[in-house]
Amino acid sequence: MTETFGFCTRVGASGEIKQRVWENDFGDGYVQSGGTGLNTKSEEWTHQAVGSLEVGQELRMMRDFIDRHEGFRSFYWTPPGGVQGRYKINGYKLDPQGAGQFKISFTMKQAFTPY
Repeated sequence: MTETFGFCTRVGASGEIKQRVWENDFGDGYVQSGGTGLNTKSEEWTHQAVGSLEVGQELRMMRDFIDRHEGFRSFYWTPPGGVQGRYKINGYKLDPQGAGQFKISFTMKQAFTPY
């Protein structure tokens, strides 16, 4: 069963939309290009969240969710202004903020699966 990422991250998540294309430059100003693959558009979103890593706290549950998916298992997530899709998180950065608070930073990359 595929889980859904439903945790709150900081306002200001940044998304990058990528297009996969091929190009042939003929050197005379003429360039031939086209899309590659079945999914020519993909998304990556960077996130941050701050909180406590104590048992039962949301930041701890978020980190455990990321660890549970081990960088290669996908999960459902809905990007801001977008539609639900499958995403993966491969690693994260954890920064102590003092007073028992931590900041976690990570990037979600869109994943595609056959239907």
